[in-house]
Amino acid sequence: MGILMKMAWRNVWRNPRRSWVVVTAIAVGVFSFVGSTVFMDGFAFQMIDAGIDLQGGQIQIAARGYEDSPSIRKFIGEEKLVEDALTMGMQAAPQVLAQGMVNSAEQAAGIVIHGVDPQRESAVTIIAASVVEGRYLAASDGAGQILIGSELAHRLKVRLGEKVVIMANDLHNEISAGAYRVVGLYRTNSIAFDKGNVFLHLSEVQRLLGYDRQVTLYALRLPRDVVLHEAVATLRERLEPAGLEVRSWEDRFPLLVLMKEAYDYSVVLLVVILFTAVAFTIVNSFLMVILERIHEIGVMMAGGVRPRQVRRMLYLEAGVMVMLGLIAGILLSVLILGYWTANGMDLSAFAEGLGVYGISPIVYPYLDWGHLSLGFALIVVMVMLAVLYPAYKASAYEVVEAIHYV
Repeated sequence: MGILMKMAWRNVWRNPRRSWVVVTAIAVGVFSFVGSTVFMDGFAFQMIDAGIDLQGGQIQIAARGYEDSPSIRKFIGEEKLVEDALTMGMQAAPQVLAQGMVNSAEQAAGIVIHGVDPQRESAVTIIAASVVEGRYLAASDGAGQILIGSELAHRLKVRLGEKVVIMANDLHNEISAGAYRVVGLYRTNSIAFDKGNVFLHLSEVQRLLGYDRQVTLYALRLPRDVVLHEAVATLRERLEPAGLEVRSWEDRFPLLVLMKEAYDYSVVLLVVILFTAVAFTIVNSFLMVILERIHEIGVMMAGGVRPRQVRRMLYLEAGVMVMLGLIAGILLSVLILGYWTANGMDLSAFAEGLGVYGISPIVYPYLDWGHLSLGFALIVVMVMLAVLYPAYKASAYEVVEAIHYV
């Protein structure tokens, strides 16, 4: 093997121009694969993060049937039951949700009303960190205060410090209303969310709906070292007998899960498409190598070199070029994608379209080592398959015919 490896290395550089063409083709293919994959993963994980950060955390606990048919009459009445079930360092924030209307002096809009505990909510969602004007809700006394999205404020033509009226149906199916002063404006990556969601203190919404201490749901955030499925299984064991439903973000957003699975398949498809073209370059290059070395191969076989050793030598040549191509492609990816990793890719021109999906106009690549490892493995396999035909063609020559080939 050592002698064959030395021969393969020397053979690669007998025609450096041709070898560099193959190495460059592989390197460009690797860079295209890495660049496409990390940005597709970046899009996917930003969408998932948007769902988690804005729509109920990684895990949501609610009354059974609430997710299928939301209603203010489906609530959690036993707070202590949920609090006692929390484990593994989970951060939990109670919420009261209701459909309603917001009215300013000039406009009105349909909204989702969020009653939150400001102190606990800031540990679960990104709303507190998304305030762009004014301040977040007061932790202790939030009476008469409201936080609205900057997009909604523009639609209602209200400014910081002005009042809006919130109207909603209460538990007795009567219209309940209250006037609230805008203490802050928030802006997230989701334009649709900013237009349709307002935040009040938990006690204010409970009063508005006629609740005592009931809440609609609990939104949970997990520590990094806690496995999502294990946490869900533990909570379900403790809470489902009491009539509560525990749902992970995967249960609540099946479309995001489907998209994530589609990205997994797209990795394979991307490699196949890119390296099918590269494979033709490799096949053509190695067929030329064989035509140039038929006499040499014949002499080697006459000297006792077996056909499988000829094939092995060509595989080693291909392996050398694959390794060089992978290294060059990875270095190119690190140099170019490293800048985008630090600064992000500015897609502000498409901000409105991206905002529909909760994606920031500054997109950062995300390294999913599972995707990259699978892609690199497929690249090696496809390149070696491309050499299969030339290698067997080289080993199939008759010794006498090969020696006398001109």
